[in-house]
Amino acid sequence: MAARFWVTGGTGNWNDTSNWSATTGGASGASVPGSADTATFNASSGSGTATLDISPEIQTLTCTGFTGTIAFGTNTISLNSTGTIFTGATTMAVTGTPQIICTNSSATARTITPTAVTEANSISFRITAGTGTFTISSTTSIRNLDFTDGVNPTGYAGAATFGTMTIFGDFKASTGMTCPASSNVTTFGATLGTKTINTAGVTFDRPFTFNGVGGTWQLQGALTSGSTRACTLTNGTLDLNGYTFTVGSVSSNNSNVRTFAFGSTGKFVLLGSSGTLWTTSTATNLTVTGTSPLIQLTTNVPFGTTRTVNIGAAGEANSISLDVTAGSDTVALSTTSGAFRNVDFTGFTGTHNAQNSIAVFGNWNYGGVTAVSSTGAVTFSATSGIKTVTSNGVTFPANVAFNGIGGTWACQDALTLGSTRALSITNGTLQLKSGVTSTVGAANTPGTNQRFLQSTTPGVQATLSAASGTVSVSYLTIQDLNATGGAVWQAYTTNRNVNAGNNTGWDFIQQIGRYIYTRRKNKRILY
Repeated sequence: MAARFWVTGGTGNWNDTSNWSATTGGASGASVPGSADTATFNASSGSGTATLDISPEIQTLTCTGFTGTIAFGTNTISLNSTGTIFTGATTMAVTGTPQIICTNSSATARTITPTAVTEANSISFRITAGTGTFTISSTTSIRNLDFTDGVNPTGYAGAATFGTMTIFGDFKASTGMTCPASSNVTTFGATLGTKTINTAGVTFDRPFTFNGVGGTWQLQGALTSGSTRACTLTNGTLDLNGYTFTVGSVSSNNSNVRTFAFGSTGKFVLLGSSGTLWTTSTATNLTVTGTSPLIQLTTNVPFGTTRTVNIGAAGEANSISLDVTAGSDTVALSTTSGAFRNVDFTGFTGTHNAQNSIAVFGNWNYGGVTAVSSTGAVTFSATSGIKTVTSNGVTFPANVAFNGIGGTWACQDALTLGSTRALSITNGTLQLKSGVTSTVGAANTPGTNQRFLQSTTPGVQATLSAASGTVSVSYLTIQDLNATGGAVWQAYTTNRNVNAGNNTGWDFIQQIGRYIYTRRKNKRILY
């Protein structure tokens, strides 16, 4: 094995003996480094440009102290040795489509130290083979990182260890590799175009950050991290592309331009067992796209802890569904004016806590909830289609409002509010479950839009009960409703109410100022 040093003071071609020396800063004329040789660029190599006019295969490449440029063009450098096979420098530059291919197939460990700190000076690496540990040193930047042989998902089959690293391009894992758990953050930092992430079914138990103004990162398969790891979206677009991203928690709590693109069936599965598992409470400049954006809490957390979901969204289009499928702990929905698409607690047997008001644009299912400790109002705000509300015997402890022009909500069972809580119908159609009794503390219909109160089964009455007081409604079309309890139910037609038929317990006729004479002592009674 021979050592070769780049010694030209200016610009030259790799495949030219006038640019190489056998010693650092020595006389030129040494042979061009080959597959059994090492190549070094250092402070004695000058600040010129080394142009790859071939795709060389060498043992190792060292660039410590180099202040010049390596012009790759469309050529590559292959490194076939073990140990530290590449060392970069923050002072060097690269041009073209720089790629280094690591080809050694042994079980001996290899290390690369790219050192680059900017996207422009980053280099792509492809690790095609080997079973020994492959280490990428900490605090470094890489363009594309590929662990396959370039033909199929196989290739490197060892344990890859990453330091704190930024990837500016694509990431592709091989099916046979592993990645030990680490708290080192992997950041995807592209600022232009769509970059792909394909983990080939391998678990990468580490934190992920997506931070590139104008960048887009698209999953090519499911991405699985660990229950204690965080995913942070700071800038750009994270495109799940219909796949599942499994991680401990997700945060995107700033006012930068950013997007969660879920695709057709994309979802986040949050494995965290306590603390804030989702926070997008700052919804400024946040966009959500996809057919059915979904967050799932799937960990069977025992009683005594709290998992918190903070969703802030500007309207129905940017809302996200929440499924809580396991656990007997407390799940808190704590964002003020948070907006959810569907909320489903099926499989959960703990406590629902919502101390702040939330909007729900889709379906609601209390599932297996056994207790509620909430003071925040729930407003059902759909503007199209029929949405379902399933209480499963759980009492809504706060005010409940239905307010969505064009929305319809069909109760699947009795709707029950606390004794001091009010049911409001501002817009849309509320269908109470036929054949059962829904109970409220009070009811009102603010505004002057015509809205509708019905039974879920035409011709079969639903019952609405309030224990006391006077319930006075306006601009309400009522059908198949029995009003009962100790309350007085006033639906005067003079207040633009409509008796659409099969109603009992409602007073639709206002008899104020009308005198009726009786035969008894010619007295008149004011009704």
